[in-house]
Amino acid sequence: MRRIARQLTWTIAVVIAATACGEDALTPELDLETVTEDPDAALVTAIDGITQQFGLTDAETLAGVGETDEAPAFGSDVFAEAFGGPEAPELGVDVASDPALLTLAPDKLQIYNVMALWGRIRPNRNTEWRPVQWDPALQVAEGDAVRVRREILFEPGDKVHPQEQRNLVTMTSWTGPHVDGVVAQVAIVTPGITPTDPTTDTDVAGDFFAFRSEPYSVRIPASDLGDLRMAEVIDDTGNGVLLASIRRAPDPCGVGFMKGRWARTSDRGGVFGGVWVQSNGRREGYLAGRWGVTAAGERVFHGKIVNMQGEFLAFMAGTYGDGVYEGEIYGRGRVLLGYMKGRYSGEDGHGFFLGGWRQACVTDVPPRTCHLTPDGIRVCVTPALPEPTG
Repeated sequence: MRRIARQLTWTIAVVIAATACGEDALTPELDLETVTEDPDAALVTAIDGITQQFGLTDAETLAGVGETDEAPAFGSDVFAEAFGGPEAPELGVDVASDPALLTLAPDKLQIYNVMALWGRIRPNRNTEWRPVQWDPALQVAEGDAVRVRREILFEPGDKVHPQEQRNLVTMTSWTGPHVDGVVAQVAIVTPGITPTDPTTDTDVAGDFFAFRSEPYSVRIPASDLGDLRMAEVIDDTGNGVLLASIRRAPDPCGVGFMKGRWARTSDRGGVFGGVWVQSNGRREGYLAGRWGVTAAGERVFHGKIVNMQGEFLAFMAGTYGDGVYEGEIYGRGRVLLGYMKGRYSGEDGHGFFLGGWRQACVTDVPPRTCHLTPDGIRVCVTPALPEPTG
């Protein structure tokens, strides 16, 4: 359905998306002269006040932030309006319950959680938006399965169609100044490395995941779904597609997504806020924090995560640059709980982020060996490891 009027705060366009967006990627180290007033100044002011209230006054350290509970939505009506709202119902059960998959041995099946968003993922104030008819489809190879678990920001007229083929989901979707999206699951049977044509460097057979629409389509080898982060802007209005996926670990370890908004508030950095999401798209809680450049020139972020009731869940700490961020999740006593990685996009000193998180498992190989010092500073003692391939 065309969106003629909608609160900007519903545009929680998201990112665990790709390593670079080329010239489209925004590095927030902008001169203040290029930054104009954020169109939702009330939300930026609210996040700034929230972070100061729980003790985070700059981006460099968590030293002043305690493991204390907060009011729901950090006690801010503006924050609650931006990132709350009604929860979309689940549309289907876990894809692993498909009768055709139940008899498979564990080593014959890999399951991925996927978040897809489409619409105006990089809004700017210099170009007027226009409605776009997407009507996207999600598709996997014959014999594999895809299932939508939850809609994101659908309005009357937007819908996921009843599924007639286990490897294909079709939808009706219009976007205007904002975005639509879904949380889905992909089941890959007997996965393997996708063959490629050496003359074109494209996959020619094998398992895959595809997003198809008239404005933009992409086909991704299944071997890339383990840690997919992709963002593609397709026009000067800022319309595009964000895709993120996380593999479900064989061990019972949690995975999910994080999404929200960031904004510049000074010449050295700014604030961010959003929601903490389970793998099926259900909101688990809220997050708020600060990002910026340290005296040593490192681009860092720190934040706090609470559940929907405001109870303390964890701290978050990491680094960002060239449209990508990565870091860790730390619980009480600064114990490492897991890892996060994602993308951010935007313009004019404000924008959106989407990322994925995963719990640290006993058999896990960490992307980096990092810890929080007693004074709340993130220290990493090993370089980043190569990207996982599946």
